[in-house]
Amino acid sequence: MYVVTTTSKILDVYGSNGATGYDIGCSYSKTVAASLISTKAINAFHGHAHNHQCQIQYHLLYQEDLGIEDLETCKQIFSAFNAVAPVICHASYFHWLQFIKLHFDKWDLDKYSKLSKFIYNNYKQALHIINELLLAVQELKVQLGMMDTNFKRWNNEELEYLQTLTTETTEDIEKMTYVEALESLVSAEYVFKFLMSD
Repeated sequence: MYVVTTTSKILDVYGSNGATGYDIGCSYSKTVAASLISTKAINAFHGHAHNHQCQIQYHLLYQEDLGIEDLETCKQIFSAFNAVAPVICHASYFHWLQFIKLHFDKWDLDKYSKLSKFIYNNYKQALHIINELLLAVQELKVQLGMMDTNFKRWNNEELEYLQTLTTETTEDIEKMTYVEALESLVSAEYVFKFLMSD
């Protein structure tokens, strides 16, 4: 329910300009699609994919309008918050809340004081990518006779190809059976040699 609530709030506040990231985008898509907010939410994100087909559909590399964003903010927050756990594990409820508030007050102060530098560094990085790499990419596209539409088309073609591989062919099954038999043979020969050496 947390995923649906968060997605709904982001869509209410930011509309179609909002974005959320979730580690398993395909599960996230199904959860959101089955919820009451399915008509206003479109999933377009996937962290480190658990299979290639999902990665082609959801990985940030293939998403437009995110720039150099890595969607790792929550992971950074929770990672920093892990340092609080040993300090508050035996605290009373009042001191537990007090220390968590203190932690996040300090977090906010540190992050807000460094926000302009963070934005500036991201801006510099984006300019570097545009100024240094765009020319090289343009030259390479001219040399190879490619257009921007090629990249999207190749991505779609790869996805379509991967979707056709939902069932194993008889030939693949036979090859795997053969490899498994060879592995069993090697294992049996090792055991046999070990037993004969005694």
